[in-house]
Amino acid sequence: MSISQPARPSITPAAIATFATVLAGRITDTMSLSSQSGVAYSARFRRFQVRRVHGSASSCAFPSLSHRGRACYLCPDMTATRDSMPQPTHPYAPIIASAMRRPELWRVGITLLAGLVISVVVTPLFYLVVGRLAPSLMPFQFGANGPMVGTTPGGLFTILAGFALLLVGAIKLAERLHSRHLRDLTGPAPVLRAQFFVTLKWIAGFTFLTLLLPWDGPTEPVANLPGGMWLFWMPFAVLGLMVQVTAEEVFFRGYLQSQIAGATNSYALGLTASAVLFGLLHLSGTNEGIAALFPVLWAIGFGVLAGDLTMRSGTLGPAIALHFMNNFTAMLFAPQQDMMSGFGLFMQTDSPEVLYSDPKALVFQSLLLVVTWLVARLAIRR
Repeated sequence: MSISQPARPSITPAAIATFATVLAGRITDTMSLSSQSGVAYSARFRRFQVRRVHGSASSCAFPSLSHRGRACYLCPDMTATRDSMPQPTHPYAPIIASAMRRPELWRVGITLLAGLVISVVVTPLFYLVVGRLAPSLMPFQFGANGPMVGTTPGGLFTILAGFALLLVGAIKLAERLHSRHLRDLTGPAPVLRAQFFVTLKWIAGFTFLTLLLPWDGPTEPVANLPGGMWLFWMPFAVLGLMVQVTAEEVFFRGYLQSQIAGATNSYALGLTASAVLFGLLHLSGTNEGIAALFPVLWAIGFGVLAGDLTMRSGTLGPAIALHFMNNFTAMLFAPQQDMMSGFGLFMQTDSPEVLYSDPKALVFQSLLLVVTWLVARLAIRR
């Protein structure tokens, strides 16, 4: 994935923080009302199957968690409260249950190693073959400032389409090593689609408002693609982005997060480990200082918030919507020059060191991510 390049906004970080507080309060109010009415889910997602069974906290799959007389909502089977009243199964429970079929950590290690081979060996070979067969689709070129990655529409589409190899590999490895099928990783398809579209609608509306903010970066973006060509490539960009973000979410949130949680009996460890590994993939060998560190920290934070959405919703739909909208705005409006800029209507000519030199811009980017996550929470009423 890629993150939006920072620019100094005309509004202050304090204003964003205030907006986040208001959204958090709205979510709390929504959850309170749902609890009072005895309905744990939004009416928009009534297709969730609710099972009501009795049990005991001692049979929980996560014994390290402190129940304190309450039900464990991550347990595959539902436990009863102290007054033996039945509770609904948490939507994330089926995914955790599937991860416990073959929870050994050595299986996770094999999958991680295979994913690394796919990413650093198989996928680059795919790019090379495609580039040799169709030079207009070559993802990499060399320019006056060094290597250029995805600077043409065809080259960037090839890069995004190459993530299909990781997607297929993750699905096949999970099935082979853990007896987990696609819906064990993504959640039920009807619910996933419903949550994806409602979350995308809310995030897109919020993103549109942020795009109305005046640009206040070091230099103005310069024109990249003509408007007509930009619209022509839009469907290819959307298709490529859907392949990319789906592959990353299936591997990191669908497989890795739940599998580590199931193997270690710790949801927190599964969430943290998958987010850290996701962030480390954003290490840059060309940038230095804060320009190299901030994207990694930002990606780790993104992984935590996307994992939280997955746990709360029980599907990858909200996380895919969050990931897609972030990459859509980063790649199609003002991407970094010489780096994944093939679909950009404009592009930024400043170096990453200049773009990340303003602490206010870094705070703004971080707060923007948190507020977008809160908008997604509000969309799915979790």
